Amino acid sequence: MTHGIISPDHPTTNHGVQVASVQTLARRIAIDKAGRYRFDLVIIDEAHHAVTDSMWGRILAHSANAHWLGVTATPLRLDGKGLGKFSGGMFDHLVVGPSVMDLIDVGYLAKPVVYAPHEKLDLSGVRTRGGDYVPGELAKVMDKTPLTGNAVEHYRRHCDGAPAIAFAVTVAHAAHVADQFKTAGYQAAMLSGSTPDKLRGRLIRDLGRGELNVLTSCDTVSEGTDIPVVAAAILLRPTESVGLAMQQMGRSLRIYPGKDRAIILDHAGNTLKHGLPTQEREWSLSGGHRKSKQAVSESPVKQCPGCGLMVAISVASCPECKHGFFAATREFVETPGKLEEIDAVAVEAARRTRLREQAKANTYEELVSLGASRGYKNPAGWAKHLIESRQRNSSQQIRGAQ
Repeated sequence: MTHGIISPDHPTTNHGVQVASVQTLARRIAIDKAGRYRFDLVIIDEAHHAVTDSMWGRILAHSANAHWLGVTATPLRLDGKGLGKFSGGMFDHLVVGPSVMDLIDVGYLAKPVVYAPHEKLDLSGVRTRGGDYVPGELAKVMDKTPLTGNAVEHYRRHCDGAPAIAFAVTVAHAAHVADQFKTAGYQAAMLSGSTPDKLRGRLIRDLGRGELNVLTSCDTVSEGTDIPVVAAAILLRPTESVGLAMQQMGRSLRIYPGKDRAIILDHAGNTLKHGLPTQEREWSLSGGHRKSKQAVSESPVKQCPGCGLMVAISVASCPECKHGFFAATREFVETPGKLEEIDAVAVEAARRTRLREQAKANTYEELVSLGASRGYKNPAGWAKHLIESRQRNSSQQIRGAQ
C-alpha cells in the first residue's frame, strides 16, 4: 500500500495512509485549521508513552472520533500512570499477545542466554529522580575501569566479534566504553541523542553489515530499533524501569540467519531486579504507583513462582523447589562485572512444568504426594499453603467480578 510521510523533508500528499513521528504530527495539528491532520484510525507504536497529558493526548483531542490502536512490548510506565482511559491513559482494552517464550517456541525470537552477576551492585549511594537513578551519580558507579574491562572480557569470551549494543548511563560513559572496546582491538562507536541523523543512520547500517562490532548507546536504540543481526546486548545501565530493561534486552532477540541464540551480558544487574526476559508477566491498563522503600520493608516475604511457597525476601533459592530468585537481595560484589550463565529458556520451561503439575493436583492429598515426589522438606505444609493461596485468589476474582 502506498502512503505519505508527514515530515519537513517530504511533500504533503493526499494518500489515505500517512506515517509521522509524534513530534512532527503534534506541531502540524497545532496549526491545522482545515482539518487536514484528522484521521479515522491512529496506530501508535511504543504506546506505553501515550497518556492524555502529553503530545499523544493533543493528537487524540484533534482526532477525537478516531479509533486508536496502540502497540508495545512493555505496556507499563515508570511514572505509574495507567494506559487505560479510566486512569489517565488513552485506551479502552488491553489485548495481550503471545509471550516471549511463546514467540521463542514458534521461532519468531531467538533463545536468550543470560550472563548475570551472582550478586547485586551497590547502588545504595545513588539517588533516584523521576522514578529512576540520577544519571550523573549512577555513572560514577558504572563508569569504572574494572567493570568496563570485565564487559570487554565477557564479550570476548561469550560472543567474540558478534554485533552488539552496549547500553550506557551517560554520553561520557558510552564514549568510555567504546574507547575500551577499541583499545581491545574491536570496531566500536558511540551513539547518543545528539548524534546527527546521517551519522546515526550510518552507524546503525555499519553494525548491521558487520563493519562495527559494538555500538555503545546513551538513551537511544533502547526501543523502536530493529537490527536483527545484533547478537548481544551488553547492559551497563541499572534501571528501576521494568520496561526499559526489557526493551534493552529485546534488542538482541530478533531472529537472523545463522543466529541461534541471543547473548545478554547483564553487568547492570537488571535481571536480578526485574527478572529474565522469558519471565511470564501480567500486564494491566490501570497502572500503579511505584512502591516506596517503606512499603517494601513492610512486606519482608515473597512468593516462589515455581511452587507458590512464601519465603523471606532475602532468600536466593526456594527451600522447597530450588527455584532461583534472580532478584534476591545478596551481598555486594567484590569484583564488579563478573557474570554467571543462566539459560533463560530452561528456567522458564522448568517453571511452567512445575505449574502445570500443580494445576493437575486438585486435592490436598494429591498436592502432598506431588510435594513428596519433588523432595520437599514439608510436603504437607506446602500443600496446605497452596490450597489456602488458591482459595484467596478465587475469593479475590469473585470480588473483582462483582
